[in-house]
Amino acid sequence: MSKKLLTVLAAATLLLIVVIPAAAITYGETDDGEHPYVGFLLFFDPTYGEDGGWFSCSGALLDRRTFLTAGHCTIDIGTDLQVTEGRRGGTDVWVTFDEQVDLSDFPRWSDYDDPDILYPLRFDWLNKNSRFIRGEAWAHPNYNDFAEFPNTYDLGVVLLDKNARVRQYAELAELHVLDELATRRGHNKQLFETAGYGYQEVVPFFRAEDSRYKATSKLVNLESALTDGYNLHTSNNPGNGNGTGGACFGDSGGPVMFNDTNVIVSVVSFGLNYNCKGADFSYRVDIPDAWDFIDQYLP
Repeated sequence: MSKKLLTVLAAATLLLIVVIPAAAITYGETDDGEHPYVGFLLFFDPTYGEDGGWFSCSGALLDRRTFLTAGHCTIDIGTDLQVTEGRRGGTDVWVTFDEQVDLSDFPRWSDYDDPDILYPLRFDWLNKNSRFIRGEAWAHPNYNDFAEFPNTYDLGVVLLDKNARVRQYAELAELHVLDELATRRGHNKQLFETAGYGYQEVVPFFRAEDSRYKATSKLVNLESALTDGYNLHTSNNPGNGNGTGGACFGDSGGPVMFNDTNVIVSVVSFGLNYNCKGADFSYRVDIPDAWDFIDQYLP
């Protein structure tokens, strides 16, 4: 499949003038504290363009320091890259669990148009901000920019430098739980819940809030050429603020859970258009390879 057909739901907008999470829940509703373990991930990619770029994603905390997200949200993070057994870990990454992220005084590109000046200002701002926790990001060792689609290995982990103060953690689904679900009668009625930060709407109007939103969607397919045992295909439909909807740019890495639970079955990965409508695809965590990757970072 041509990669041009896949829209990676990461930070599609560079954080130049204002910091805008590159995705959030479309047509959903405010989270209101339901998912305190879902966080906002901000990172610097030194490989983007000539001067690098700042982006954001979402993710979920599995314990006090282990933050699960997408591979494309962790693969090219600088500055202190470490190579261990083919894996790369970058430390230009910060996470906050505030439901409303305050970036009002984050240094802006419009005030400092020299990247050599802007980078250290943002670096210092984040390190001094008590609401953000710095970490070390690791992508799945087989993640290769969707080259092996549909098995994208689109998983990543951020190990936080200090404990996150949240009252609840997410849990990983048991192995093959989605395969078992697919054999049940009426499985297409199964509801899933997604939580993340960023864009609430792209068309006909652009709307973005630096807030955690949630949305519900239905199972569409587990056995198509786009899923093939690796990805979960769920619906993404306008809900006019009543809770239905789906993911959009920047929701990447955010958890897809069984509805009304904290059990993660997959992480937001890609879509098929730039309108964030019609279909969502997330990389499954209930398969052995995903478990093996994540388990090595858990205590």
